[in-house]
Amino acid sequence: MLFAKIKQHYEAVVAVCCFLILFTNVGLPSTSFSVYQPYLVDLPGIGHSGGSIIVSVRTFVSLLAMLVVGRYYDLVDCRIGAFLATLSVSAGFALYSFAGSNFGMLCGASALTGLGYGFGGMIASTMLINRWFRANVATVAGVAAVGSGVAAIIIPNAAVALISAFDLQTAFKAEAALALVIGVTVFALLRNDPRDMGLTPYEGSPKAVKREQEKSAQQLERVRKRHVNRDLSPRTMPLLFLAMIIIGCVSVGGGNYLAVLFTSEGFSAEHAATLVAVNGACLTVAKLVSGMAFDRFGTKRGSAVFFALYIAGTAVLCLSDMGNTGLAGLGVLMFGIGMSLGTVGISVWSIELAPHGKETRTIKNFQVCYALGGFIFTFLPGFLTEAFGTYLVSYAALLAMLVVAAVIVIGVYTATDKRANAENPDA
Repeated sequence: MLFAKIKQHYEAVVAVCCFLILFTNVGLPSTSFSVYQPYLVDLPGIGHSGGSIIVSVRTFVSLLAMLVVGRYYDLVDCRIGAFLATLSVSAGFALYSFAGSNFGMLCGASALTGLGYGFGGMIASTMLINRWFRANVATVAGVAAVGSGVAAIIIPNAAVALISAFDLQTAFKAEAALALVIGVTVFALLRNDPRDMGLTPYEGSPKAVKREQEKSAQQLERVRKRHVNRDLSPRTMPLLFLAMIIIGCVSVGGGNYLAVLFTSEGFSAEHAATLVAVNGACLTVAKLVSGMAFDRFGTKRGSAVFFALYIAGTAVLCLSDMGNTGLAGLGVLMFGIGMSLGTVGISVWSIELAPHGKETRTIKNFQVCYALGGFIFTFLPGFLTEAFGTYLVSYAALLAMLVVAAVIVIGVYTATDKRANAENPDA
């Protein structure tokens, strides 16, 4: 009886599994990992440039993994694939715990977590959502993406507490154990496809379906158009790829260096960890809210609002050298809200902007471009800091690039809306 009830609402179990997948495979190695950066750069023989290389190894390996992720999921289903990815993250943190200041071992650990991120991150989650859901797609993508944000809230202060009470190695061991427990749990609960359980994709709650059926044809058309596939010209795709690269630069690069940005500008390690946690909290809430906003108001309007906050937050972070706690808090608040575009935004854009029949390829291409941007801008900040003496130069560059990405994405939606209105003036 209980199993029958759970089976009837198994889409909720899948959503929870996607949440846990992103908590582990994105949250642990990426969104929360910046808390370790000040400790890594202080290790003997590492420094700012070495710290950048360690992080860039993860982003480079994740990029390579994304290039072959389609083949990977041809060989294994999403359930097994996500589990293997989580095991890789767990192994990576275990290796971190034994590495000490050994640069080669630190890079090897980073590579393992990069495999987990590439094979078991947003691509796996988006594929599962696309199979299990026909309604509330953006909202579910937001709920799943909250997982990496929750990690950014919980892990920084917990890691600093463990490091203060014990040492850096203990914090890494704790994350390795956490990843392993979550991986086994998800493997036990997750199913690859609704048909595996004799189910069909989720169409919405019975009440919601009835309300939709009672709407006029014109209202239904407006709702349908909110997430309709846009028949884009192939000439437009390189511009979108550039925008995804930029968002990867800001979300991955900018996110990874928040803690060391603040410590280099005079904030304590504890204070920096708190600011990173605030950023993670805002990111967590924003991922859920952004998905709901995209579903309710349309992706173009929602994207415009979140881009505006992202740009404003990055601009405020460029004032971190003022040492103002309130200003830093405001910056991470807006920056964290805007960072949801790097997960929910790209997930929804890849579904909406995919040509018919090429959804999986478009999802992969967008995520690969995002990972490429992350690799580019996790590699540069350490070297820029050694050249200019501050991480603020990196954030000023991110600010300029983010404006370009906003113009591209909003411009594409505006152009396709105008074309649709011209072709169907009575719609």
